[in-house]
Amino acid sequence: MHDAITDHLRHIVVFVRVAESHGFTAAARRLGVSTAAVSKSVSLLENQLGVKLLNRTTRSLSLTDDGKLFFFRCRNILADLESAEAAVTRAAAAPRGKLRIHAPVAMGRRVVMPVLLDLTRRYPELSIDADFSDRTPDLAEEGLDATVLIGEPADSRLVAKPLARLRYVTCATPEYLAAQGTPQSPDDLARHSCLAYVQWQTGRYHAWEFLKDGRQFTLTPSGMLNVNHAEAILDAVVAGAGIARMASFVAAPAIADGRLRLVLADWIAPGPRVHVMYPQARHVSPRTRAFVKAMAQALPGYLPWEREIGLPPPAA
Repeated sequence: MHDAITDHLRHIVVFVRVAESHGFTAAARRLGVSTAAVSKSVSLLENQLGVKLLNRTTRSLSLTDDGKLFFFRCRNILADLESAEAAVTRAAAAPRGKLRIHAPVAMGRRVVMPVLLDLTRRYPELSIDADFSDRTPDLAEEGLDATVLIGEPADSRLVAKPLARLRYVTCATPEYLAAQGTPQSPDDLARHSCLAYVQWQTGRYHAWEFLKDGRQFTLTPSGMLNVNHAEAILDAVVAGAGIARMASFVAAPAIADGRLRLVLADWIAPGPRVHVMYPQARHVSPRTRAFVKAMAQALPGYLPWEREIGLPPPAA
């Protein structure tokens, strides 16, 4: 009986690693066994359970609906076991192992990457895989420990820890403003070249929201140049292409060094809340806990780059 339970648990661990690694070969490297052994272990587990856990083709591997449910539950159980082990070995303060996280591209590069670099310096036994992409990942299916979300969470299966609220700033180069004039109110933007962020899948342009003394103004720009990448828009504005509205963390370095100048600074509206999200579990792994804590420190209520460029503290 003991050997049967041990084998079953081993098969479960192999299945979880396959789902996290998106393939038998990657999981085999991670486990230090052969690809054939990994494939056999998953097949034995499926036979024991009487359900198909993985859809296999020559080019791809994906979880079935039963596989997603089983993976999500088993991954939490393994995380609980890891946390229990850490607690009794007094290793909870020293995160180790693989941390897999996701974040939007611009925030990942500008805000999350410094956090990850600091974590690797502080915890030499920690290894991090980071996916920076503008999509909404499925943490359970992809084996992610955490994701950073700009906006309101929709997945009730996840813990959502609210962090700072982003603000968007409107800016242009000093040379552009000298030639075209500086807008004094959002109405003035109609006569300027405005660079919009276009949502490629829908063809919609992101609206610019303004607020001052209780007065709201919404503009949906569509200029001669519209891009679906925040930092590409920044490059275009710095090159003198016009006026753009972008997240403060994207624009702040160029504002601080004088390449860009804030306009309509008294019309800045509160932006979306940033959340760090991770799977629900009785015991969160030390590495996930370290990442969540580090993100909370990196995104306080009054963002450091907003303080640097002279924005007032956000309203409570």
